[in-house]
Amino acid sequence: MRWLGLVLAATLVACESVVAPSPSPSLSPTVLPAATASPSPIAAREEMPRLVLTLPYAPPSIESLGATTARVGGISPRGPASLAVDANDRIYIWDQARLRVVVYESGKYMRAIALPFVEREATALLVDGDRLYLRADLSATIEYEIDLTTGALLRAATDRPLYPRSRSGAPRFAATYTFGADAAGFDYAYTVDNRANFRYERLQPGRGAVAYAMEPAFQKSIDAYPRADGALYELAADYGGVGSVYVYALLAPSAAVPPPTTAPGSTAAPVAFGRPVPDRLTATLAGGGSVDLDAQSRTAVWWLASLVKERTDLGASPQEPLFVARWNDGSRVEIVVSTSLLFADGRIYVGPATAYEQLAWYALASPLRLAELAARGASVRIADLPGVQRSLTTAETAELRASLSKGFGVSEGELPGSLELPFPLYEIVLGDVVIRLRGDDYGSVGEQFRPGAFVHDGKLDDLARRWLPVPTLPPDDPRSLFLADKVTFEQPGYADLQDISRWKASLVRALNAKPGSPGSGELVGEPPATLVFRFPSGRVETVIVSPGSFTYRGKVIALSGVMYLVYYRGVP
Repeated sequence: MRWLGLVLAATLVACESVVAPSPSPSLSPTVLPAATASPSPIAAREEMPRLVLTLPYAPPSIESLGATTARVGGISPRGPASLAVDANDRIYIWDQARLRVVVYESGKYMRAIALPFVEREATALLVDGDRLYLRADLSATIEYEIDLTTGALLRAATDRPLYPRSRSGAPRFAATYTFGADAAGFDYAYTVDNRANFRYERLQPGRGAVAYAMEPAFQKSIDAYPRADGALYELAADYGGVGSVYVYALLAPSAAVPPPTTAPGSTAAPVAFGRPVPDRLTATLAGGGSVDLDAQSRTAVWWLASLVKERTDLGASPQEPLFVARWNDGSRVEIVVSTSLLFADGRIYVGPATAYEQLAWYALASPLRLAELAARGASVRIADLPGVQRSLTTAETAELRASLSKGFGVSEGELPGSLELPFPLYEIVLGDVVIRLRGDDYGSVGEQFRPGAFVHDGKLDDLARRWLPVPTLPPDDPRSLFLADKVTFEQPGYADLQDISRWKASLVRALNAKPGSPGSGELVGEPPATLVFRFPSGRVETVIVSPGSFTYRGKVIALSGVMYLVYYRGVP
């Protein structure tokens, strides 16, 4: 059903009543004529949507919005998840791919507010005075209250609402659902009728719709935001990375409202594991080195940790600590993180947040931090060719630092999604920090499945190729197969010379792996298979894959589990 497809594309949930932190004076709204008429049924007034902002995804820049990349298996890319608009018509967009809220004024980029502690799946952005609010629904609902100026996390809660008024951010699977309210008590809903009319409505309690606007962007709606004065806006987007993001003004204000009544800044500080915010908090990850988090990040980690509950039915974790917390009195606590599990002081805790590694990686993969580390020296290497590495000269290091210093952090979800990592795969080594170049614009840091990620100035990949060209490899070296441009597969019982060139880099990496690395065991009953590699020069090489070994240029090379490569004949 079309309306269900639209609801699935949106990020709105049914509204929930949220009480403001402090009572505000009752309002006497000046509403549209339809809202001040007698209670008898009347026709709602239609208003015309107006496009107020268009933002292309590409090219990647600090001013543009990000998108998580498409994945093999049909998972579509995702761009911004939510929007808000303040009383001065400034537009705020939750840029989940870059863990930030981006602010636009008069149609132009104004600034970005980094929020690496917020779960990427968060929605329901709301702006009220000097505060931002977001909500994530994981194992429990987390609400975040954030300082609009600094991006500091002021409060996080799972057991009470923090929002000053109703705001929802994920779909209710129904033909009509309500997603928010204004300060004058009007509700706002998205409706679909039997004639496939899709519209946004302003609802007056006890009367129904008093104003509406037809949906302006067919099947592109992501979020809708009712401002405190009743002005209604929609966020819409093409699929991430290939189109644009749009903001529409749907309904004009319905009422004059007093200034925001945001309560004074909270003086409460989070307490986790029975301890206050540490005086020093160090994050360490393999391939990313160590970094001392700033006061704002320390407080954010401690707010998230304050939401956990102790568990006694789980086993110990063998992992290395992600954080080491220290206090000026000399005490310390090591904290191991495993998604939503925390291990500290010999106890096990489970919580609603999984953003701990995300926050650590954001700090560790900061391009400015990497540029500073490069000042101590750097080297470049080709990951697939052990021993092919050299140190950078002073001039080359200056080029590296210039490229990094123009970058900015993103989440790992924005890294290019490809069927396989291409050859050559360049890495830049800064002491115990490993930067891996990912396409023309991106880099990643570290060895984790979900590494730290950043955007550079677009020149780093070209610089690496200039600094360290792929060397000429002797034909008797199986690594020379990386330089082939076509690979075909043949095996008795299957079509001859099936083209599997798209898996060339993965195949050659498997053939050059350490014994025992490719697979856990042999395929039973499979006859030997032949891989044929063809080079631009006309050179042709044949590899015969057998249980426990492969044969290259007449030499048998033991490699346990190598027969799993026959699976590539059926991989799309």
